[in-house]
Amino acid sequence: MNKKLIALALVLLLAVGGLFATYSVTVPTSVEALLKANVGEFLEHGFTVNSVKYQSSIEILDAFETNPSFVYGYRTNAQGAFKFRMTVGNFLHTNGSSIVKIADVKKSNVSIDPVSGQSYYLLFSENNATSLGTVTHTGEDTFTIVPATATGTDHLGTSIGAGQYVGDATPGAYTATVTIAISAS
Repeated sequence: MNKKLIALALVLLLAVGGLFATYSVTVPTSVEALLKANVGEFLEHGFTVNSVKYQSSIEILDAFETNPSFVYGYRTNAQGAFKFRMTVGNFLHTNGSSIVKIADVKKSNVSIDPVSGQSYYLLFSENNATSLGTVTHTGEDTFTIVPATATGTDHLGTSIGAGQYVGDATPGAYTATVTIAISAS
């Protein structure tokens, strides 16, 4: 039994001695994480419809009852020069030949002129020499298209003849198209 007791004591001594042994561990080098991100450039534009901005289309009914108005705007952080141009077509009858001309175009209830020698209006002009990053430039205004109600001259300076104005036009449905495009210059 002494031999067994001595053997057990030796086993315990070796096991406990291993707990206090010192080991030489090589400490690894540091590690790193690179966190990267980009602020993307954007250019949005469109109409405000029910308080939602930058919608691509809008439909205004009863345009002969009340001069049709709409809110148009843009926002951007992009680098470059941008021009926002609007063309306004006459009201065209569904028969394809009768028209009601546009008497006036207004921005914030003030008449505006088309660009000299052109048939479009310059609504906004943006020129950013560098990318704006998180800075955003915006523009927004209310535009009103006034249908002709008498003879005279239209918004482009051409004659409004008989039958080309509200009250003297061919009865029926009419549609005018307003197009706003952005050009980089």
